[in-house]
Amino acid sequence: MSRIASTTILSLWLLALLPAAAPAQDVAPAQAMARVQALLDASEPGKQIFIARQLQLSHEEAAGFWPIYDAYQATLADLAERRGRLLAALQGASGSQAVDLAEDLSDLDMDEAEQRQRMFLRLARAIPVEKAIAYLELETSLAALRHFRQRAADRYASG
Repeated sequence: MSRIASTTILSLWLLALLPAAAPAQDVAPAQAMARVQALLDASEPGKQIFIARQLQLSHEEAAGFWPIYDAYQATLADLAERRGRLLAALQGASGSQAVDLAEDLSDLDMDEAEQRQRMFLRLARAIPVEKAIAYLELETSLAALRHFRQRAADRYASG
């Protein structure tokens, strides 16, 4: 599938949320957030299959892609765990402690961007650059959903 097709599929996933979120009077924010969470939960177990279908890797490309993918997923898991700890600590923090934790969270975002760049550079040497870009776009979109869930879901669900 082309980059446009993969972006379209991800967009359709997001559009599936709109009927839940569009009539704000009819659906509580908590229900909308539950649907976002359900979408994320559903995409995780089939993520590798989804990405494989989107990228249509040859056997040679797959041999170069999957080890980089696996290493990057391990990095993302570590970053998510660190982010979770920081967000939990930030919940009860105030004053200078809150500022320090917010700075740590910002540093974590920069670490994640650096890791994404390293992963992309490795992928661009291992597979055709168009496929590396398509994967980068998919991963970036999924990361945006995860970050929204972790950072803003509680704020929006309670508002």
